Amino acid sequence: MRADMIPLAFRDPVHDSQSAFRRLLRALSRPGTPVSLPGPAEAPEPMGGPLAAIALTLADADCPIWLDPALSTERVRRYLHFHTNAPQLADPRAAAIALIGDAGWLPGLNGFHPGDAPYPDRSTTLILQLPALTGGSTVRLSGPGIETTTSLAPLGLPNWFWPAWHENAARYPLGVDIFLTDDRAVVGLPRSTNVEVP
Repeated sequence: MRADMIPLAFRDPVHDSQSAFRRLLRALSRPGTPVSLPGPAEAPEPMGGPLAAIALTLADADCPIWLDPALSTERVRRYLHFHTNAPQLADPRAAAIALIGDAGWLPGLNGFHPGDAPYPDRSTTLILQLPALTGGSTVRLSGPGIETTTSLAPLGLPNWFWPAWHENAARYPLGVDIFLTDDRAVVGLPRSTNVEVP
C-alpha cells in the first residue's frame, strides 16, 4: 500500500490531538459519562472514528500497541504505523495500549499487564469498540469522579466482562483502565471504578 493510499489522520494534527486528549481526560475524570469524541474523517475499517482518534492521540514510537484479530488487518496496521510509528506487538501483556475492535475477541482482563507495585501506571490501557454505548444491560458505577452512582448500559460486552471488572477494581492500585467507544463517543472506566450489577 502506497503512502498516498493510507487514509488521512487528523486534519489539524496538533489541535485535534490536543482536543481529543482533553476529552479523554474528561472521560476518565467522570467515569461512565459519555464524552463526544470526533474522529478522523477516514479511518480504515473496521476502526471507528473515536477508536482511531484515541489511537492517534495516545500511541507513539514509545508506546507499543496490541491489536485484536478484528483490527489486525494490513490496512489498519499500515495506518497506525504511518501515523504513529508505534510498535505493534503480538503479546497483549507487553503492550501499553490494546485496541479491541470486536469484544468477542477480548482475551480477558487478566491477559493484559496490570502494572506492578512500584509502577502501577505501567499497566495496559484497553480501548474497546462496541456497537453502542447504550442498549445493553445496565450496571451502576461508583467511585472517584462519581458523586453518588451513575448508570451505564453498553451494548456488546461479553457476559464475563463485569465480574472480571469487579476483580480488576479489587486489585487497585493495580489493574487495567478501559475506554469504551462507539461511533460517536467515549466512556472512561478507570480501575478505581466500582461496578454493581442490579
